[in-house]
Amino acid sequence: MNAGILKLMARCAGQFFLSAALVVSVSACGGGGGSAGGSGATTTTGTGTTSGNSVVAGVVKLVLVDAQGAPSRALTLAGPITAQATVVDSKGAAVANTIVTFATGGTLSTLSPASGSVLTNAAGVASVNLTPKDLLTAQTQAGAADTVTATATVATQPLKATANYQLGVTSVSLKLAAPSAGTVSLKSYGTTSIKVDVLANGAPYIAQPVTVNFSSNCAGAGKATLPASATTLNGQAQVVYVDKGCSGTDVVTVSLTGAQPITASLVVAPPVAASIGFVSATPSDKAIVLQGSGGNGRVETATLTFKALDTSGQPLANQSINFTVNPAGVVSLPATTAITGVDGTVVVTVNSGTVASTFRVIATFADQPLISTISDTVTVTTGQPIQAAFSLSVETFNISGWDHDNVQTKVNILLADANGNPVADGTPVVFSTDSGAIGSSSIGGCVTTNGACFVVYRSQNPRYGLNNTAGKAPGVATITVSTTSALYKLDGTTTVILSMDQPVPQAPQALVTTSCQPYSLQITPKDANGNPLPATTAITAANVVGKTTIGEIIPSAVPITRVAIPHTIPVIPPGTCKEGGATTVTDSFDIKIATPLGVPVQYHYTFTYPSP
Repeated sequence: MNAGILKLMARCAGQFFLSAALVVSVSACGGGGGSAGGSGATTTTGTGTTSGNSVVAGVVKLVLVDAQGAPSRALTLAGPITAQATVVDSKGAAVANTIVTFATGGTLSTLSPASGSVLTNAAGVASVNLTPKDLLTAQTQAGAADTVTATATVATQPLKATANYQLGVTSVSLKLAAPSAGTVSLKSYGTTSIKVDVLANGAPYIAQPVTVNFSSNCAGAGKATLPASATTLNGQAQVVYVDKGCSGTDVVTVSLTGAQPITASLVVAPPVAASIGFVSATPSDKAIVLQGSGGNGRVETATLTFKALDTSGQPLANQSINFTVNPAGVVSLPATTAITGVDGTVVVTVNSGTVASTFRVIATFADQPLISTISDTVTVTTGQPIQAAFSLSVETFNISGWDHDNVQTKVNILLADANGNPVADGTPVVFSTDSGAIGSSSIGGCVTTNGACFVVYRSQNPRYGLNNTAGKAPGVATITVSTTSALYKLDGTTTVILSMDQPVPQAPQALVTTSCQPYSLQITPKDANGNPLPATTAITAANVVGKTTIGEIIPSAVPITRVAIPHTIPVIPPGTCKEGGATTVTDSFDIKIATPLGVPVQYHYTFTYPSP
């Protein structure tokens, strides 16, 4: 009888019988589980049917062994196990090149190859490797059990075997690979690598990548660049640490879930001072006023900002900076030393004295007196306006304001202090007038910018003409302007002429000459109040009768003026003129006067000159 059949018969005692023809019949006899010790292997047979009798198709035997080939059912990260299935046929001969499919519950381990399907070799053996599913599973599921199943088909009959295993205890630890001594010195703004090995039961864990965490105080404060985590490659995690002004000992903590954290100490050299530069001054115009002259935008204190840099051009914090003033004595320094902030800046305040002057502040490293810088020049002025620098002007003195309302012109004021510097911005100036209106509905004046401001004057009632009872100059608006210094009131006056639209009429004029040279006619047109006509009033020649010509009128328009001025009109005899001639010829012409808003008026002239 075949040896394989005998073995099966022995395992199925009481479940078989021997016929007279010695044909073996095995009833449904399945393979049992592994014993409590050993490999936990089982052997299972498959059956086929021939002439109504059952015959054995083959056997699958499954064993679990460790890396040394010894039976083992304990699976750890450091100790993977191999599931070996041996397939034989009914005669006990190895079945080569048949597919064995391995499977587990899937929650504790991973198969390699992952498909679980392996072809038997010439000895009928197929095997797969089992490793814990991942590091977390190995750490948290120690003692949990699972089953490995191996299935194959021989002579169309399915065969199966099973074996049980459990997860052993896995100890995970971290080991510093670099710096190997645990401490490393680093230059200011230098770079270094930190390498950490992940160990499972003392051996490098390379089965799967794991994430290792890194942190440090300087990295958290923005004074160093350090990745928060790194993934292992061949069991090692590596990050690059870059100093950004840490200065001192920075402890890098390395952590992994389930492992004791480890540390590396980086001794970072402090940055070296290289330069200090002037950044800015407040006020932005770098001007303050004498002590006691503040107000209305004038300040008696200047704030100067400097910035310290190291040899890498980075801001240098916690540096002691000394300050001095050049020239000494013109201003005071409340503090002569200050400490730079995290951005490398340091601020010094300067208070004005009692003398108008200019000054600069010198900033120097306290421990390196050869490294210094000097600020821009700051001016100390009186800041208060003076009467001598009180300057009024009017954009257009003579406007068409007698006959028309809301004809406008600007009234300007310029203010300076005793040093000729514009007064501080925001100095208020008040305007008033006895005729028309000035300023706006919200303010009857203006406030200075760079020592200047203006208001708008407009024509309207009241207007005062000839013989007015108020004793006012006819057709003249008097504008009063005032402001104050620290001690005095400053004021001034100016005028605007409310000119009429038409000049005083003029009777026809007869001009007679005995010369053939140009005749110089002068006219000074005025309005009925005796004031000049409005600015831009045009003076032109018209309606010339005869051979006489009119030359260029100078000026040809009324200028901006407070008083009427003469206009010179060249009257030129023709070429037929003959001095001492026996007869005379009389031509005629008009001079047209056209104001900006009125109806033109003409002055008529005759011109008599000698003729042959």
